[in-house]
Amino acid sequence: MRRIFTVLFLISCFFSKMYSQVSKENEPSWIDTINYSKSEIDKNEVSAGTHVLLFDMQVNIPKQVVFNRLTTKVTDNVGIQNASTININYDPTYQKLMFHKINIIRNDEVINKLDLANIQEMRRELNAENHLYDGSLSAVMNISDVRTDDIIDYSYSIIGFNPIHKNIFSSHFYLNDMESYGKINVTLLSQNELKYKSFNTSVKPTISKVNNLNKYNWVTTNTKKLDYEENTPAWKLIYESVFVSEFNSWNDVVNWGLDVYKINEPINAELQAKINEINNSNETNGEKIKATLNFVQNEIRYLGLESGIGSYKPFSPNQVFKQRFGDCKDKSLLMTTMLNKMDIEAYPMFVNTLLKQSIKQLLPSPKLFDHCVVKVINDKAFWYDPTITNQGGEHDSTHFPDYAYGLVLKKGNDSFDEIKPYSENKIEIFEEYTIKELGKGASLKVVTTYYEGEADNMRYYFKNNSINSIEKEYEKFYSNYYYNVSSSQSPRYADNINRNIFKVYEEYALDSIWHPMPEKGNFISVTFTPSSMLNSLYIPSKDKRDSELDIIYPMIREHQIKINLPMDWNIEDDKLFVTSPGFYYEWKVNYNRKQKTLDLYYYLKTQKDHITKNEYKQYIQDVKKIDQTTSYQIYVPENYSNSLVSSNSNTNLLAGIMTVFKFSLGLCVIVVFILLVFWYFGKKKAN
Repeated sequence: MRRIFTVLFLISCFFSKMYSQVSKENEPSWIDTINYSKSEIDKNEVSAGTHVLLFDMQVNIPKQVVFNRLTTKVTDNVGIQNASTININYDPTYQKLMFHKINIIRNDEVINKLDLANIQEMRRELNAENHLYDGSLSAVMNISDVRTDDIIDYSYSIIGFNPIHKNIFSSHFYLNDMESYGKINVTLLSQNELKYKSFNTSVKPTISKVNNLNKYNWVTTNTKKLDYEENTPAWKLIYESVFVSEFNSWNDVVNWGLDVYKINEPINAELQAKINEINNSNETNGEKIKATLNFVQNEIRYLGLESGIGSYKPFSPNQVFKQRFGDCKDKSLLMTTMLNKMDIEAYPMFVNTLLKQSIKQLLPSPKLFDHCVVKVINDKAFWYDPTITNQGGEHDSTHFPDYAYGLVLKKGNDSFDEIKPYSENKIEIFEEYTIKELGKGASLKVVTTYYEGEADNMRYYFKNNSINSIEKEYEKFYSNYYYNVSSSQSPRYADNINRNIFKVYEEYALDSIWHPMPEKGNFISVTFTPSSMLNSLYIPSKDKRDSELDIIYPMIREHQIKINLPMDWNIEDDKLFVTSPGFYYEWKVNYNRKQKTLDLYYYLKTQKDHITKNEYKQYIQDVKKIDQTTSYQIYVPENYSNSLVSSNSNTNLLAGIMTVFKFSLGLCVIVVFILLVFWYFGKKKAN
């Protein structure tokens, strides 16, 4: 509790100079009056009871003003709630908010609803759960007396650009949305000629001169709603969008970053002492790099106070070291400074955690980056993310996320680093079932081995959860497959942090593993499923696709299931190998008749992060092959005879979080029929 109060106190002190800057003014004289007309959008396309007739954004770059107008028609009573709420965010450290009008238009009557007394301001801090506090305020107004068929028409301006950008403008905007719009208007006024680049649209700007300013205007009408396909890669640019920038090159962005990250004070004695400690207690550069990373990751907690220029400019290494907290840019600058003082070459590096290769297509802008990491040169290049904690491995085997490309803040740099993932993120699972009696329960032992990034994840999980809560979660997991699951002993783990291998040991008593078979009357079955495979590959629900398909990468899953049977079983060995453009898969069934053991082996390795449209057809075919192997079922008559047992393997792949077992009939039905005949006549003979 004391920690919570401390954080709240720091935040309140940091933002103590903020105050409301909301006023009421007439619309700016420099804007164009944009009229909306009766929308031609198909009413069947309208959802949530509202339809946007007009979205109008006009930016006067020299005046640093962004004017916005939104006109929305309420088409159904379900839309009243959203349409009657206005919520506008701004940063009071460098911005002012001016409302121009808030009107209800009802049967050609204009009802004025703008009253500053009805506008409430609040600090919401939507990223607080991620320990990021930006200090922005929300001006909120709930409009009274909104009815179906009303038109809500309001406009406002936000005045002020972040001074950290030093009057170099860059931005982007969309010409469509998840819902259809009657009209979208975007106008930019600039003293300089703007570079722009469009994606997914043929709309060209109208360019003209107005009062010695360059005017760029984009207009779209009756826009089509975005047709989003599931599992589209996050880096895919799917909107009709336009990117604008006054930066001439990525080198300009690097120079901007070097200036913003410039350290204007000498390293103080306390920080220098820590640097000396690491430098003197480690022999090789690799050891020094890893020791510095461990310190910044684990001793400097993650907390970002990012109001105004703080959203881009890091605190000084002295301050971060003293306060023992910082965000990604704070921690990265501290780490590079410490390494540089040990004569190890290191630089901050900008990345976008989602855009990956798409960032290279965009116009240069510092606004495109959402994260800062570290590049280190020690014979060759290594990359580190100081915001991750408790990472295992040596300096040359520490896991780094698949950010794909990064812009290094090094003088003269004008291009991106391509970052090839060197982690395979492997998980090995070994499950051993011992069935002592048919129709009853079983014991289960599980050993799971996590490597690299997966080991980091499990180390974090065990550090942040009690063993008792983990035990309950694990029991709950296996209860999805079997009845009355109980732990024979609490989960145990072994952590080899230097090799970054994390092992978890589990043991369970399964009271009941057999289930009636609805499709085969008077039969019971037990199914063994490699749970690690269930959601590793996306299973398409249609044969055609317009965009790339996202798959998990890098990833290796190796799952072995050993079943100790109480008697001999009629099982044949089997295998399958699938080499696909996006993955490689193995499946093997081996039965040892002498030892009465059944071994199931599954191996999956993804080979890239997406499937192209041209590869999609082959991907579907290959996934369907896998679909025939991902669960294994053995079954017997409910009143079984020990000599009459058989098995079949079949499908268990489903996209999403649900698990559905489907057992096709085919040859299996014939086998079951023969078994029933033998069972019937055997029973009749016995009578």
